[in-house]
Amino acid sequence: MIRDIIAKRYARAYFELAKEQGRLTEAQSELSEIVAFFDKESELRGVLFNPVFETVERKAVLNAILAKFDLSKSLHSLLSLLVDKNKLTYVSLVAENFSRLVDDAEGRLKVEVASAAKLDKKSITKLKAEFSKLTGKEVELEVSVDKSLLGGVVARYGGMVYDGSIKTQLKQMGEALCA
Repeated sequence: MIRDIIAKRYARAYFELAKEQGRLTEAQSELSEIVAFFDKESELRGVLFNPVFETVERKAVLNAILAKFDLSKSLHSLLSLLVDKNKLTYVSLVAENFSRLVDDAEGRLKVEVASAAKLDKKSITKLKAEFSKLTGKEVELEVSVDKSLLGGVVARYGGMVYDGSIKTQLKQMGEALCA
């Protein structure tokens, strides 16, 4: 949990800076790009994320990498600070939290929906409209199939879970009968 708190602080600070500069979307894109690069390069992560290597060495490697990307000074500073504080391993969490802050500021909400079977376009459109109505935000659905569900859907967003699965409904009925 401490990781989440730390990542949120860095994300909030970077968000405030990007907002002040009027470049929220660009900052989100840049941060996502560098996180995807780090995710892909496991050997590089082994050096950059490992405090066994001196901070000076890790910064030199980071600077060499960042020279190949067209990144803002703000992101460069954030990444350098994360190296200085031995927190570069949190960069993915920082990016996730930063994206949530940007989405919230721009009135967007990502909703993850799991269903027992593939949803048709009409159902997806209806779900999207219902969540937009419920939250008052522009909704982006991430739909997946969860074979463990018997039927219905489970939706997650912003720490909330809406469980309309048949499995949960049956469980609730069983608990009500036993009470």
